[in-house]
Amino acid sequence: MIDWIKNLLNSEEPKEILDWETDKSILEHLKSNISEDGSLNDSAETLPDEKRKENEVKFAPGLVDAMFGADESQESKLRIKQLVTLIGKIARKGDNQSKSDFYREITENESVIGIIDEFLQKIGQSSFPIEPHLFNYAHKLATKTNNRNSVKFGIAILGLCQNKMPIDDIKILGLHDEFTVFSTVALSNLSDNLVFDLWELAKQVDGWGKIQLVDRLAEMELTSEIRDWLLLEGYKNNIMYEYLALTCAKNGMLNEKLRTKSIDEKLYVSAGDIIIALLDEGPAVGMSGYDDRGEAIESFIRHSKTRNLNISNYVTLNRIKDYLEESPEENETLKNWNQNDLSNCLIDINELLNSKDWTAEVNSALKGSDNIEYWNGKQAAHRLGIDIWNSVWTKLKQNALDSSAWYDVTENAKENKVDEIIDFAISNLPLEFLGSGPQDSMGFGEDYDKHSSLDYILTFLGKYPRKGERLILVGLDSPVTRNRNMAIRALDKWKEENWSEEITEKIKQLKKVEPNTDTKNNIERLLKGEELV
Repeated sequence: MIDWIKNLLNSEEPKEILDWETDKSILEHLKSNISEDGSLNDSAETLPDEKRKENEVKFAPGLVDAMFGADESQESKLRIKQLVTLIGKIARKGDNQSKSDFYREITENESVIGIIDEFLQKIGQSSFPIEPHLFNYAHKLATKTNNRNSVKFGIAILGLCQNKMPIDDIKILGLHDEFTVFSTVALSNLSDNLVFDLWELAKQVDGWGKIQLVDRLAEMELTSEIRDWLLLEGYKNNIMYEYLALTCAKNGMLNEKLRTKSIDEKLYVSAGDIIIALLDEGPAVGMSGYDDRGEAIESFIRHSKTRNLNISNYVTLNRIKDYLEESPEENETLKNWNQNDLSNCLIDINELLNSKDWTAEVNSALKGSDNIEYWNGKQAAHRLGIDIWNSVWTKLKQNALDSSAWYDVTENAKENKVDEIIDFAISNLPLEFLGSGPQDSMGFGEDYDKHSSLDYILTFLGKYPRKGERLILVGLDSPVTRNRNMAIRALDKWKEENWSEEITEKIKQLKKVEPNTDTKNNIERLLKGEELV
């Protein structure tokens, strides 16, 4: 790589000039997919430059940029030097060769986040002229190209140009999580009302872009209206509430809001969401970073006493109860709690949980069509020892390709239902498609649910030697590697004495053609009676 870049730097032979401008740009794609409320339609998520291979993992928009920090490798330093040289030529002369070479360079690599900060810093130090060439070029990169990297560079450079003309375009680009962070930085340099503009953008995004944007917004001087929004809506995103729970609890002043004598239902529900997200510490800092945790929980329990609790509240209060019952030695966030206060909280929660018969509400939630209510119903049923078999079996029959329903059925199956479950799978799953032949596929995409359903069935069959042999054979012939792995592990639990001749022959055939090295090694171990890895 280094030699390649050195050769590029020293190359005197000009490269082909690319025709990089297009009217079918990413910006036009987004403009045509804006809904009435100002957010993007689902159809906007797939950008025009999407060229994902069949078995390639698709990252959520903005995730790659969120995951990786600055790239300080020697290769990147040389690449930045080349890009700064090219942008200098563009700023001074506006020549088409440099424009084409710069575009080629920024669109050849998958991600730009690792070098873009230092690149922008170098530009700022170089005092390149903005007019008449640099602004116009950056604006076209952002608005007249269909490659995400060129759009990101265009937005970033526009932020340095101090020209407010493209603000509306930058806001539209920011609606897509792939560009939200870049638009946020550009707006920080261009907006006359930055807090308001970032808040308006934050209300329209829902993924990794929102997570990073709300973190940035929360550091600013906020109005009471925006602080209220942080508590009611700001923490919500389609990745995990845990990523924004602490930010919104602190900057939305959750403890102060809960300290009041009464709160409305919206705040009560949101407070419960935030507290649960803080308890699920792991992907982000939670209760360990929230100094007001004790008072906030006490206040939430106090407000719970004034409400007609539903099944969601039941689940939330049980989760808080689990937390309070942990040992302070194992959970340091409980060490500074006054033990009398903690005991009183547990007494109050137990009274609330025992204040009504929850059976009817559980059954209602399990019969409903709302997925969140259904999930809460399952959690509550397990707490209360209520048998959910009829509910999960009914739900699966309504949609035989719902992998989450297959999980519930196989997890809650009774011994006398095993044969019925197997027969249902054979009759309702697309077995020919699922067993179309071994490939090294991850099984993502539109067929994910089908292969995941087979995953759960194969894992389930591991407990029942000689049952569901046809499904095992389908698993061994699946193009999805994890399906084959599940089938192999099921057969390992069966032990060889329970294999039919057909299964033994299929395993031996698979050993010859298995495309995945790790799976092939496990097949060899299986045939030798050795422990799988």
